Amino acid sequence: MNKKEDFHPFNLDELEKWMEDYYLDPLSSYLDQITFRIDLYDTEAEIIVEALLTGCVSKDVTVSLKENTVIIKAVKIDETDPIRCGQPCMRKVKLPFSVIKNKVSADFSNEILEIFINKNEAGPGCDRDISIN
Repeated sequence: MNKKEDFHPFNLDELEKWMEDYYLDPLSSYLDQITFRIDLYDTEAEIIVEALLTGCVSKDVTVSLKENTVIIKAVKIDETDPIRCGQPCMRKVKLPFSVIKNKVSADFSNEILEIFINKNEAGPGCDRDISIN
């Protein structure tokens, strides 16, 4: 019988503590207001990073992975503020485990970017850009 072992590169208690600290950090709230809002979700199979990218289209959004960090870059098109129109903004989400070792995918729809970090499937283990569906 071939039993596939679960891939868990992190401690679940550590992840829970990190999520609590992330949401209580005043810098997170400040960055939500001046760049774009980010929410984090933890499911049984995945960690989901969700970014609200109002005024963005998918071709202007990039997602990349560096060690334990997810980097989201976007060019916001703000028609009400011509000075900031087309100005890039960026958020980094630093996780308590190596992101590059996990399978990661991303979807963009209705100005919402969702990044799925699989807890059970290994990725290539290198810094990389993630294609957005």
